[in-house]
Amino acid sequence: MTTYSVQIIARTLEELRALERFDLDLKYRAAQKLATDRLMVPGVLTDEQIKQVESAGYIVEVISDLSKVAAERVQDVSQVNRFAGAPGVSRFEERAVLGYMTADEVESALISLEALHPDLVTLIELPHHSWENRTSRAVRVRAGTNTNRVGVLFTGSMHAREWGGSDICITFLVNLINAYRANSGITYGGKSFTADQIHTILENIDLFVFPDVNPDGKNYSQTRDVWWRKNRNPNTAVGPSTPGVDLNRNFDFLWDSGIGTSSSPASYTYKGESAFSEPETRNVRYLFDTYKNIGYFVDIHSYSELILYSWGDDDNQTTYPEQNFLNPVYDGKRGIPNDSYGEFIPSPEQDTAVGLAHRMNGALAAVRGKIYTVQQAVGLYPTSATSDDYVFSRHIVNGLNRKVYTYTIEFGKEFVPPFSEMNNIIKDVCAAMGELCWAVSSSADVQAGKGVMVGV
Repeated sequence: MTTYSVQIIARTLEELRALERFDLDLKYRAAQKLATDRLMVPGVLTDEQIKQVESAGYIVEVISDLSKVAAERVQDVSQVNRFAGAPGVSRFEERAVLGYMTADEVESALISLEALHPDLVTLIELPHHSWENRTSRAVRVRAGTNTNRVGVLFTGSMHAREWGGSDICITFLVNLINAYRANSGITYGGKSFTADQIHTILENIDLFVFPDVNPDGKNYSQTRDVWWRKNRNPNTAVGPSTPGVDLNRNFDFLWDSGIGTSSSPASYTYKGESAFSEPETRNVRYLFDTYKNIGYFVDIHSYSELILYSWGDDDNQTTYPEQNFLNPVYDGKRGIPNDSYGEFIPSPEQDTAVGLAHRMNGALAAVRGKIYTVQQAVGLYPTSATSDDYVFSRHIVNGLNRKVYTYTIEFGKEFVPPFSEMNNIIKDVCAAMGELCWAVSSSADVQAGKGVMVGV
């Protein structure tokens, strides 16, 4: 069955949101208002689905035949594990240009980094094996003797077909460590970080990186079905003919609200049997439960060229604290943007979140002039049970948890860009990641050893 990259055009916001009844593979966060009576959401549709949507009165614009694109992208996947054994990642720069990393390569790269730099890199073996019994790993990177540090966590490739998130994370790690070792700076196009800035970053923060949240899904995407989105839970008890859970709808934030999620295992946004039913999302939670100093979190996805900040379930408002996700009075009322309900966020927190997002975007734009859009995660479609909102909500649910500022970066203009373009995107996003780390590490409070967060 042929699949196509498409744009679906609706005349009103109500029409656009009504597309959810078809349970299509849509890129909800990329939806845009192009004109007063022209709203667009991109997606991946079959011939039959295109006819179904057109018969309902929508305009469908075909962008490309994804069967042909898939064949091209598979050629961009590494055919051997380039990072296993000696010299591991020590010659990363010359190996990285040869194609997208596989799930096995990501783990080999992390193991090699610790072996090469045991004084800087701590390998974190995560406790929950995937459905196909893969072991996932993260790393903590730090230098110097400062003990009271703020942690910054980056995650990648939560959705299977978003291969480049892992490549971004590994490249960022290797560049930062190599620059620190060489007492040199890093340059990404028109954006540079000096040697002193690199030292400040690694000597004042704990850098956590979890590059491949969904290794089973990535492996399936790279070997069987390029456009696979979910993990590989067989769903034996609920729908064995339709495997997989959307990991970014499985976190414990309004999980049972039905806002932007589905209870059907066949759906692309299937939320799972319960919040944190999946080992992959439990591994993300483990990092926050274990490393309680993490104060910033960026989840790297594709696509749309966006930098998103919380909340994603409804419009933000700073006036009515009682309007919040914990208040059952508003059950059934949230999740409808532009109405009377808004998700509460204190003004100082929103200002900090927006300010840091713009700093990241400025650094990204300096690389080659590419400018992303900074916006609240709700966009034209509300969501729930996502990683960013779960993490941002933790200190509200439990006052003993640290407040964490959270972001989603949606890189590029397609799920899997050609690797030649991916190399450019890697530089863009690494510059944004570096800017966030520099902003946190150079704040007066962190420099004074107080370990508190920027803007608070």
